[in-house]
Amino acid sequence: MYIGNGAYCYANSASMFVKGIGEEVSPSLLEVLSGVGLGVTMYGNGSIFLHNNTADPDVAISNALKMLGYSFVEEKSNSADVMPMNELKEVLKTSTAILGPVDMGYLTYSPNHQYAKGADHYVLAYDIDEHFIYVHDPASFPYVRLPLEKLELAWKADDIPYGRGPFQYWHSIQKINTPSEVEIYRQSIEYFQHLYEETGKIGTQIGAKTGREAIDHFVEKIQNGQVSEAAVGNLKYFVFQLGAKRANDFSRYFEKNHRDLSELKKKQAEILGLCHSLTVEEEFKELAKALQEFGKVEEEFENSLLSIKVLV
Repeated sequence: MYIGNGAYCYANSASMFVKGIGEEVSPSLLEVLSGVGLGVTMYGNGSIFLHNNTADPDVAISNALKMLGYSFVEEKSNSADVMPMNELKEVLKTSTAILGPVDMGYLTYSPNHQYAKGADHYVLAYDIDEHFIYVHDPASFPYVRLPLEKLELAWKADDIPYGRGPFQYWHSIQKINTPSEVEIYRQSIEYFQHLYEETGKIGTQIGAKTGREAIDHFVEKIQNGQVSEAAVGNLKYFVFQLGAKRANDFSRYFEKNHRDLSELKKKQAEILGLCHSLTVEEEFKELAKALQEFGKVEEEFENSLLSIKVLV
């Protein structure tokens, strides 16, 4: 089993958020319970994404925290014109706050921010003054500061294609109940089943391919040399490495209760690690074969998950 870094920005931020009240929840558990990494979606004629089209990170991380027995305040603005600076200053007097999605292209403490325009991200804010906000950024930047004018551009997130409104944030977390491990697992299975059931429906509505169909269509594009340079870059730097870590964490999560699901997710992790290597090596013929195998395993996983009878 792999233990190491991954692009778990909202899960890492949420784990720090929980830590602020003396609680311990691993980012891996929060990532799994968010459900974001389940399923496959291909929007338009571009690259594949190893996530469903139902659980965007902002909604999904709230679901995960609630499943674990936490309450918190969620805020968003009705207008993108005015950053809620005074409200945020009051919040940060007594609580940390998850900010997101934010646009990584404006996070100027990152030496490579200029290459990340339009990439979504989440950070934990812990202090603010007249000129800067101070954050823990889980992308390797603890205790950094960001000028408030850059915060406004990043937090408005004009180029991020999801979100319930501009300037979203979470604060004032509390533990209100302590569900058992069995209850958390039961709720998670119901939630995961819901995600798969809805993904196909929503895909049809928005013209996106999902599941095995998305994978097969993308394999055809690879075989015909129709994958754009941008799509290849997305695979090299994001999709496969993140997908492998997520599959690894799902495998560990299912291990105790559903060995078959655990083994399928482990197999996916192995295939996705191979896919990453093949993409970087530009062995696209072999990549197509590996993705075909991944599609078979994904279909088997979905069928096995949906066949589980959840006891009420």
